[in-house]
Amino acid sequence: MKKRLETRAMFAGYRPQDADMAVKPPMHPASTFVFPDARTGAAHMETAYGVEGAETPPDGFIYSRLGNPTLRMAEARLAAWDDSEDAALFASGMAAISTTLLAWSGADRPVWFVGPLYGGSYHFLEDVLPDMGRDVREIESLEGLDHALHAAEGKLPGIIYLETPANPTMQLQRIRTAAEWAATHSTSDHRILVMVDNTYLGPVLQRPLEEGADVVLYSATKYLGGHSDLIAGGASGSAEAMGKVKEFRTFLGGMLDPHSAWMLARSMETLHVRVERQQENAGHLLAHLRELCGPEAIRSAWKEDLTTMGEDIAIAEQQQRGGGSMIGLTVPGGREGAFAFLDALTVFKLAVSLGSTESLAEHPASMTHAGVPAEAKVRMGITEGFVRLSVGLEHPEDLKEDVAHAWKVACEVANLPV
Repeated sequence: MKKRLETRAMFAGYRPQDADMAVKPPMHPASTFVFPDARTGAAHMETAYGVEGAETPPDGFIYSRLGNPTLRMAEARLAAWDDSEDAALFASGMAAISTTLLAWSGADRPVWFVGPLYGGSYHFLEDVLPDMGRDVREIESLEGLDHALHAAEGKLPGIIYLETPANPTMQLQRIRTAAEWAATHSTSDHRILVMVDNTYLGPVLQRPLEEGADVVLYSATKYLGGHSDLIAGGASGSAEAMGKVKEFRTFLGGMLDPHSAWMLARSMETLHVRVERQQENAGHLLAHLRELCGPEAIRSAWKEDLTTMGEDIAIAEQQQRGGGSMIGLTVPGGREGAFAFLDALTVFKLAVSLGSTESLAEHPASMTHAGVPAEAKVRMGITEGFVRLSVGLEHPEDLKEDVAHAWKVACEVANLPV
């Protein structure tokens, strides 16, 4: 009988009988692995470098840039969470995103993306990839894919890239819209891949592969790691998709190190527990904020807020298992009010990451999205008064009191009644 998701993810990639019956997997920090004989070594190396006619080697390892037992175990756990055929882990979220895009884009495989996006992703797509000779287009919406194809004079994309919910403004994208369009327009020699950054909700609350996506991407530093003590990125998908990604990772050198892989594997054992509690805390805080600040000041992926935001609740009902623990809040007084709000927080820590056990707050316009052009920020809805909150595991009453005090300070700066 197939075990349930949480059980599979707990044990994926490790058998106690492979490590002296230790209940937890060991870490393999070795950079290099010994070949049993020269013929096996040749088979491994020739296969790794794609030499035609290479002998198929037995299972094993060569060098940790090419693979490592601890890395393989952690990748098996990510694949279990996404229920994917394979997964790849990287030294950062941007390493995962950039390597995957480079692997599957090319002269005849343009990249189309729909925003808003994380600032680093936006910069890579808008500025870096084009300088590397890639054809990159920002499209207005997934509903406008036919229009985008007409504007491209019929040249099909190789990749459709999106985030949902979007960082930091929470706009939703219907993954199936992209997947169905890609399936309709793909041919036997030109498959269009849909890639989804799932960092904001993670595999517990949203499962893009089940909605038709081909590749799921993560900053694994965030919910997957969840303790602000490692930097990592991840990608999940079919064996074919991940095979090409891992080939590029080998030569670009962005794989995750064994120590971080071991820590990440440990963290993924408690992923669902942390995410569910963080979401519960966010629910308490959101209820308080709707009364304190008014619903129009709030952006979240919760159904109660999506209508006010003008988003389609049906998208959330179809592809989300919850609203998560990320909150956007428009503070009175513009940048001055936002900075006063952030500086007045004591439980929330002023830092640019998210998804960790501690609650974090930041100012996207000047921090995570500082490199995004001003006109793009306006288009995305990233205003000077907008702050991003990542809700952690503290007591919800402490979080409510902290935000209430900071809101009062911001209102005083903006000369508004408290």
